[in-house]
Amino acid sequence: MKTVRFAAVALALALFVTAVVPLAAQPVAAQNFVAGSPTQAFADAAFGLPLLAPMSLAAAPVITFSFESAAAGSNYACTLISQSPKDWTKMGRKHIFDAKWTVKNTGTKNWGKNGIDFKYISGTKMHTYASAYDLAQDVGRGKKISLAIDMISPKYKGYYTAVWGLYTGNISFCKVSVTINVNK
Repeated sequence: MKTVRFAAVALALALFVTAVVPLAAQPVAAQNFVAGSPTQAFADAAFGLPLLAPMSLAAAPVITFSFESAAAGSNYACTLISQSPKDWTKMGRKHIFDAKWTVKNTGTKNWGKNGIDFKYISGTKMHTYASAYDLAQDVGRGKKISLAIDMISPKYKGYYTAVWGLYTGNISFCKVSVTINVNK
């Protein structure tokens, strides 16, 4: 039993030293190890690990989506005007809220209420109803529309993001997202 603990401690120490101690300027030559040996496998695994630095999510940048798909071209494009709640908003577990985005049609085509869909794309499924909706009204060039989705925050603490987008057919041309901090 002591041998197993010693081996586990030695392995943990070796991984720690490999991750923390800066590597020498000279790269480790593969010929120093016998191909296929456990030592070679360990070295390949240890030297292939990225060095990780501590990261604070509170200091993470807020990214606002405002782009167009190359497939849709300039015919369909948008700009995000406003969002509620703001990204990184703190809220309790199982909190009911509305995610709202106001977007402006910056493309050359009008958005028809029957031709453009607002769909869930990825991230945490916080929406409480459907995953796709038709627009409530036509949106002309240069005009704005507010898009709202009923949501509920997850039951566990953490950061959660949901990404939604406007689609013409199966081509997404406008993506919006909301990121929340469930901390209570």
